Amino acid sequence: MINPSQVAKDILSSEYFKNARKDAQIYSNDINKIEEILLQVDYKLNNMKFDKNEQKVVEFVGNMKKIYRLVKTYYSDEYKDINIESIVWAIVAINYFISPVDFIPDSMENVGYIDDMIVVYFVLSNIKSELDKFLIWERNKENIFAL
Repeated sequence: MINPSQVAKDILSSEYFKNARKDAQIYSNDINKIEEILLQVDYKLNNMKFDKNEQKVVEFVGNMKKIYRLVKTYYSDEYKDINIESIVWAIVAINYFISPVDFIPDSMENVGYIDDMIVVYFVLSNIKSELDKFLIWERNKENIFAL
């Protein structure tokens, strides 16, 4: 029987996750690399094949889009009211998501995103208050432009 807690621990202690974390630290100081990974995440999100009725995957895609927007607005100097450690965590999620090689291959429709979901959930739990502030800022910005 599969123990979900153990699977999560295995993913978060895997070399794949460690590499995503190490690279995120490096990439956070390289705007060219940030632009490159943002293009990759945008492409992958727009070309994902998944069952639209699978609520967890739909939620995961929504969370990835939030992380993408956070990193994009931070590096475009639109939104800076966040600590760099939270940005690095967001980049970890992006790195893991775009990596062609990870704990569970993405080619396994829906199932292949389980490890990505775990990493994103872990990252979101680490940056929740910062992400919530960003989402409020984003909504307020949209409301200003709607006037």
